[in-house]
Amino acid sequence: MVSLHLPLTPRTRGLIGRAELALMRPGSVLLNTARGGIVDEQALAEALRDPAQPLAAAAVDTFAHEHAAFASPLFGLPNALLTPHVAGMTRGAMATAALACADHIAALLGGRPEGVPVVGG
Repeated sequence: MVSLHLPLTPRTRGLIGRAELALMRPGSVLLNTARGGIVDEQALAEALRDPAQPLAAAAVDTFAHEHAAFASPLFGLPNALLTPHVAGMTRGAMATAALACADHIAALLGGRPEGVPVVGG
């Protein structure tokens, strides 16, 4: 089992491609819950279709193009489990995120913006 846990950066984009998939042990499973773009989806689909490849299966929760019309080359493969980027959506994770959001809103409304993450600006 290879489970990916890293951000998508210029260095990690395409980190897992044809060459890396061919180096896996026979019967291996690739799990990507990190970020789309880290794994070359076309190379992964080809490896899963090819019985000569060592990769037995893949579970993917994040895709290169999640917000466009879903058209991953992995779709429909019997040895690929695909989920819609929900692996981190546990009850505990959602409760923690909701409380953090409420704390940030209260801080902003109370005039205490320090420590509140703001996008843009």
